[in-house]
Amino acid sequence: MGCRVFRTTVLTVVMLATSAFSAGAESAPPIASPTAVPLAIAPRADKLLTDACHALASEKAFTFHAEILFDEVLPKNVKVLFAGAMDFALQRPNELEVEYKSDLGSKMLWYQNDTLTILDPSHGVYSTISVPASIDGMLEQVEKVHDLTIPLSDLAFSDPCQNFRKEIIFGAYVGVGDVNGVECDHLAFSSHTQDYQLWLDRSGKPLPLRVVVNYRTEPGSPEYIATISGWKFPPEIVATRFKAAIPKDAKRIEFLPVKESQP
Repeated sequence: MGCRVFRTTVLTVVMLATSAFSAGAESAPPIASPTAVPLAIAPRADKLLTDACHALASEKAFTFHAEILFDEVLPKNVKVLFAGAMDFALQRPNELEVEYKSDLGSKMLWYQNDTLTILDPSHGVYSTISVPASIDGMLEQVEKVHDLTIPLSDLAFSDPCQNFRKEIIFGAYVGVGDVNGVECDHLAFSSHTQDYQLWLDRSGKPLPLRVVVNYRTEPGSPEYIATISGWKFPPEIVATRFKAAIPKDAKRIEFLPVKESQP
């Protein structure tokens, strides 16, 4: 199964940028060396990030829609821009549905209890595997064992900040920005290999309305942009939404684990 299509759209909760900020932006000194680097996160950026993660972690169920743009790098570092869209539904502790469509293909994912199913409608194939009966455990297992990262999956963790904070070495508050007419707090962060930016809604819950990641150490420095809308927090989502709906003519195939490289 073409699981790498999902991995192409990997997004962490926060987005980082090491480029220059506006004169009024709260920032920290640049990092000179990638070894033994102290954290340099502006307090305002750190608090807003924490508030956003707490807001999502406190919800039992949520849904949203995301419009996505992403680069593919061709030979000679020529970048080609593609588009996609995703609908995301989560219900804690063990239900998730993702519908993803892009210029390069589509995937449907259903997770319920201890079973994960992924359907590739374009090729008429699907795969089902047994996974831990928690969203955190499922996400960690499929990434480690199958090299599968679900788009925007950091938003689904019981602590949405946990993976990001392991990587972050720099953070700043950029200022107030606009996402589709909504005022947002614009944050920027960096790891050793990626730059991220995050726009959080200022009008209510500090929900992410746009995320951008730049893979600056990869050839061509490709970017990934997701604009998120339609956040909803129902008290409960009907369980049938998380039950796999496989077409009768779809063929089941194996979901192979990642092979360890040989020395």
